[in-house]
Amino acid sequence: MGWEIELRDGRLHASYGGISALEGLEVSGEDLKFSLEPYGRPYSVPSPGGEQVVHILRLVPEGPGPEDVLLEAFCGPRRLALRLYPRKPFKFELSGTVRWGREPYLCRTEPGRFGDVVQAALGPADSLLCDSIFDKWDDRLLKLSSWGKASLKALPDGRSFLVEAVLSTRFGTTPDLLAAEVTEHFISEGMSMPHYRPYDRTHHPLPPSGWCSWYCYGREITEEDMVANADWLAENLKPFGLEYVQLDDGYQGETWLDWNDRFPKGGKWLAGYIKGKGLKPGIWLLPQAVGKKDTKLLEEKPGWFLKRPDGSVFRAFGNYPYLDPTDPEVKREWFERTFATMVEWGIDYFKIDGEGEMHQWYALCRENLSDPSVTPDEAYRSWLEIIRREIGPERVLLICATQWRAMGYGDACRTGTDVGVDEEQFENALRATFSGYWMHTIAWYCDPDVLIVRPELPLERARAWASLLGLSGQVLMASDRMPELPEERVELLRRVFPAQDIRPMDLWPRRPERPYPRIWDLKVATSWGRWDVVGLFRWFEEDEPEVEITREKLGLPAGRYMLYDFWGKEFLGELGEGRKFSLEPGSCLVLCERTFEGLPLLLGTSRHITQYPDLLDLRWDPGRGVLSGESFLVGGDPYEVRVLVEWNGEGYQPLGATADGADVEIQGEGPVLVLRLESDASRKVRWEVRLKPKSSG
Repeated sequence: MGWEIELRDGRLHASYGGISALEGLEVSGEDLKFSLEPYGRPYSVPSPGGEQVVHILRLVPEGPGPEDVLLEAFCGPRRLALRLYPRKPFKFELSGTVRWGREPYLCRTEPGRFGDVVQAALGPADSLLCDSIFDKWDDRLLKLSSWGKASLKALPDGRSFLVEAVLSTRFGTTPDLLAAEVTEHFISEGMSMPHYRPYDRTHHPLPPSGWCSWYCYGREITEEDMVANADWLAENLKPFGLEYVQLDDGYQGETWLDWNDRFPKGGKWLAGYIKGKGLKPGIWLLPQAVGKKDTKLLEEKPGWFLKRPDGSVFRAFGNYPYLDPTDPEVKREWFERTFATMVEWGIDYFKIDGEGEMHQWYALCRENLSDPSVTPDEAYRSWLEIIRREIGPERVLLICATQWRAMGYGDACRTGTDVGVDEEQFENALRATFSGYWMHTIAWYCDPDVLIVRPELPLERARAWASLLGLSGQVLMASDRMPELPEERVELLRRVFPAQDIRPMDLWPRRPERPYPRIWDLKVATSWGRWDVVGLFRWFEEDEPEVEITREKLGLPAGRYMLYDFWGKEFLGELGEGRKFSLEPGSCLVLCERTFEGLPLLLGTSRHITQYPDLLDLRWDPGRGVLSGESFLVGGDPYEVRVLVEWNGEGYQPLGATADGADVEIQGEGPVLVLRLESDASRKVRWEVRLKPKSSG
């Protein structure tokens, strides 16, 4: 293991551990290209960290230029440094391709100057704030730096990056033009999580999006309630991407398979009903315990139960009696049978609760286990393995709550405690998000708990909560009495469902306490364009009223940028040198930021807060004066595309619009053209807007 280099066609190629990492590194500067050639033979230098091999290279100008510049490549076990030895002032540039693993995450691992800005990516996006690439499969981090200025840009394939470095030199200094440093076992050792396993998203490419009964019905939930909500969800949110309908606590009788009188038709019938609506049934359970405090199993199967050091039955969550996971009969008759039966019923989503302290309980009761030789972690993971085996990879397993010892088994993990409508309970969602988001899509899908939008919550706070979940792409489960929800609250859900394929760019846990970050910058990249969706938040009254954004804070290159208010549907002008926005307590402002290179300019669409799942293609043909696109419309949902057509005295005026398979109309809102489309069924629609320059008369 370690760095090695070779020269091909005057360019430098570097591999780490025998795998190509840096390809085609080329040195240039001041309109001059250099070829690299050996300057003597490489040699080894012993060091405390391991042997380093030094290659001295000469920069050969491809034209008139400095001919006496040397570059040394230090190839160590973890670090590669390309160090210049200049003779006079010169501005050097380096560029090449970086490849790092099969699912690389462009990221930063320290807060740095703008640590109060949270960054996330949807598609092969990038940021000037990022200096590292993480490979989750090998748990390996590559950090790139320069004494000058280095940057990484994601390439369209999503698996490679362009690295560029710029450095002005002076005689008497020996600066690093580029350094590449590897951190092995970034999570398992660096975060002290020895059970770390990368999450394979093959079977679940998107986080779960659905509904949960707990925060609106509690343990009083009935079969009739489930049917009413399933009916409503199928009609109103299934077209917007909602998939799961999850029954929570309150159904169980003597066991998780024996249901109480509020569910007379039983679990299999309910699962079938939900599936009949085109949705996927989910269930909550506490598999490590019996969900009845005075269960007759205490007398019938006394050997099944976990015993405290004093010999009494161990009880924790809900005061339920816990089971001994090392007992062979418990494994077979409880864990295997419970989950095999629920799979046979048709359950597709399993939420298992009370997980956070399991290893502690098994440590306390270890000497009384049926097999005391098993470690607490082994005891816990043994029954997770049974569950995973019984339900298979195609069904979702949510571990609740935060339990890194469950890595490798869960598809999703609750990263905090229960939420609710009051401020303290709402804050639990913030704690969970900001402290745990760095693990999202890497170890599992993060679940900061449900989204509540009912009128008990002020509308502005409900919008802020929905925006946070929509821009983070975490598990998205609504939990209100859906048939009773007012239209303005339903509209919030339509604009954030379903959860998108968003990944973190900040790989460190933020502190779970106030003040929380107030800028969430989602960077989006598609085959036809790149943009940012920036959420500005004033979580609490104690937060400053104003939030400022600048190009530097958002990690944007030099250029002009236009801003559009997603929720307010309003064009806000240029970002310029920076903008300040004043917010009321509990509110948010969600801005779509687009690079301005000319007119017409897409500002935003109405379907989804990320602006991502609906607009599939966008093209401008200046010769024909036609702006065309392809959008996915939800049946019955009016769809809007807003385009800037006038700015600084120049602009276009519409001549007309057409759409294939949808009703279409256009109208103006000052400098903005609004294209409205509506279809009676969900479908892809190709559309065109014909424009002519205003100056043409």
